[in-house]
Amino acid sequence: MSRPAGVAGATGSSGPRVAVVGAGAIGLSVAWHLVRAGAGEVTVLEAAHVAAGSSSRSVGMVETQYLDAHEIAMRAYGRRLVDALERDHGLRFAREGYLRLAHDGDDLHAFELSAALQAEEGCDGRVVDASEVARLVPDLAAGACAGGLWGPSDGYVDGSDYCSLLAALVRHAGATIRSGCPVVAAEPGPTLVTPAGRFPADVVVNAAGPWAGRVGDLLGAPVALVPQLHEVVSVALRRPLGYVMPFVMDYVPRSGREGVYFRQDGPGRLVAGLHSDEAVHPGADPDAPLGVPDAGVVELLASRLAELLPRLDDAGAGGGWSGLYPTTPDGFPVVGRHPAAPDVVCALGAGGVGIQLSPAIGRAAAELCTTGSSPSVPDDSRWSASRLAGWTA
Repeated sequence: MSRPAGVAGATGSSGPRVAVVGAGAIGLSVAWHLVRAGAGEVTVLEAAHVAAGSSSRSVGMVETQYLDAHEIAMRAYGRRLVDALERDHGLRFAREGYLRLAHDGDDLHAFELSAALQAEEGCDGRVVDASEVARLVPDLAAGACAGGLWGPSDGYVDGSDYCSLLAALVRHAGATIRSGCPVVAAEPGPTLVTPAGRFPADVVVNAAGPWAGRVGDLLGAPVALVPQLHEVVSVALRRPLGYVMPFVMDYVPRSGREGVYFRQDGPGRLVAGLHSDEAVHPGADPDAPLGVPDAGVVELLASRLAELLPRLDDAGAGGGWSGLYPTTPDGFPVVGRHPAAPDVVCALGAGGVGIQLSPAIGRAAAELCTTGSSPSVPDDSRWSASRLAGWTA
């Protein structure tokens, strides 16, 4: 770091000046944790507007149904923060449950271990058998799964609403958010150069989502990123379901494949898509126009949904939207000081789970900015920025 935490900055504050690049879920979470941790000047620089990128195009799931202790702990922190935002600030959190499907005994064994780890974090995830899955999702095809990992109190938020609330809290605490302010260059110091002027800082946080690779290059802190194009399809139902369908995910983390997901989106509609935590497609251009889903994707999803939900074969799939998962080569976020540029803290690469991981990433990045280390994401963790040294950007 340019200056140890606790040494006064240019404004006489007790903490470092921090410039956060990106006003999506992660960048705003970083800023919110920074102001709570007593950072000095906190400035968020956003090329467009709050939640202009992936955050507003997310299906917004907040859940803890993962298999690894670290990944569960990070999501459990996120759940607690979202619960607090709902309680204290009125964030709408739709608690419709989250069901991850199991296909065999190995999946069920892994889910049992997950349930035990979740219990240690105070979460209510539990394993359910095939009959319980049928009760939760009556329209699911018989024999579609061997059971599932069920989070009854999990749910989803609207990504734009979540970001807008964080932005309001950040501004209320005295931080600055500059919209329409892209970073076009960086000077030693570091100082970020934008069309609106220069912004000196003690620490820069790269939270630029799909553009984090380009921002890293400007900062002399390259990162390998493989942005993945993902599409969400809207499914119009011909008749009411008669029950609340939870979010259903037919994907086991780190399985190396894509899985279909779907959830209810109002009384007469589902949203569905394909998900993977890993980079399973070539990298996409973050500046490419994003529109409605490709006809081939709609056809593929319609086929997969017909297999899983045969009773809804009269549903009409069409419309929707597309977005980018800012995914790293190994599918894990990068959180830490860049090995080639210690004044740059990485908070990037959360793929398609940026909303639910944004609290934990924000906390860790703020720790790094204000104290120089992160107890929540130590250097030897799978999120460590030390991995960057072994990647070719």
